[in-house]
Amino acid sequence: METVYGNIQGLKSSQIEQLKRLYDQRQAGGALTPEFASSLAAISIEIHQPVSSYINRRGQVIRVAVGTPAQTQIPTSELPRQGAFRLSGIRCVTTQLKGAMPDTAALTAMVRQRLDAIVVLIVNGRTQRRDSTTGSVKEAFIAHLVPDVESPWVVSPPLSLDELTKQDFDESIDEWEKEFQAAGFETSQFQQVESQGDRVLLVGLMTEDMSTQQFEYSLSELARLVESAAGEVVGTVQQKRSRPHPQTVVGQGKIEEIAQMAHQLGANLIVFDRDISPSQARNLETEIGIPVVDRTGVILDIFAQRAKSQAGKLQVELAQLEYMLPR
Repeated sequence: METVYGNIQGLKSSQIEQLKRLYDQRQAGGALTPEFASSLAAISIEIHQPVSSYINRRGQVIRVAVGTPAQTQIPTSELPRQGAFRLSGIRCVTTQLKGAMPDTAALTAMVRQRLDAIVVLIVNGRTQRRDSTTGSVKEAFIAHLVPDVESPWVVSPPLSLDELTKQDFDESIDEWEKEFQAAGFETSQFQQVESQGDRVLLVGLMTEDMSTQQFEYSLSELARLVESAAGEVVGTVQQKRSRPHPQTVVGQGKIEEIAQMAHQLGANLIVFDRDISPSQARNLETEIGIPVVDRTGVILDIFAQRAKSQAGKLQVELAQLEYMLPR
């Protein structure tokens, strides 16, 4: 039986069945059918959530998930193994309910998985009658990887649904992979994450109640904590604000900088040098596409690694569960 992944809590059984039927719509000949795009838009509007589908090069829908590409990433162990200059062999078609451009989190998810492409459908909908909603594709964008670690993606101009469905993805993907081979750029460079420990990008926010000396000392102390937890600090991002942003701690422009730098450096964990709320952590992870923790999370990890007795291990585990519960 086909599985619907992601956040399906609260969905009606009829909506889950509608999502499962997406698996039956094979996309032959390297194209994307208007029927599939319309079906994806319609269910996305009905459940008021983005829906992401993953399609292999045979045109088979191999994964359907409720959530953004950042929230529904395919585990690395499940991605096909390809040659040095090859992409993953999977493209993502996803809906976006707001905004006029593909968001950074979706694009960075493409980098992490070496996806062939991401097709972002900007959707809107209208209610035809009670309990019936028709989704429509306002416009679409195609994003793909390029052999450049500093600027790893290119996004197309906005496309109409008709223009999108005339795209030959098989031909385009072949050309994109030739670019990697010509540049001698191995796509594994997008996933330079050490297996022995996390590659950590630190984020420091200097507010008006902090001196420069306090700020710098706190960041250097956090770096030592990360190293004590067997992590490697690969970079630091700083911002000055009068006070933290209530939803995301830092501003939108800084979030985009964090996402870009994280993927340039192969970071797989973001650590903030202050305590952040569960909702802030969720918002940041949605935007950036990488796990986000704060200073407390790092300290708990250190205790977990160093606890020796059974009682000590249980106490640390309880503290970690209490920390993670609201997240």
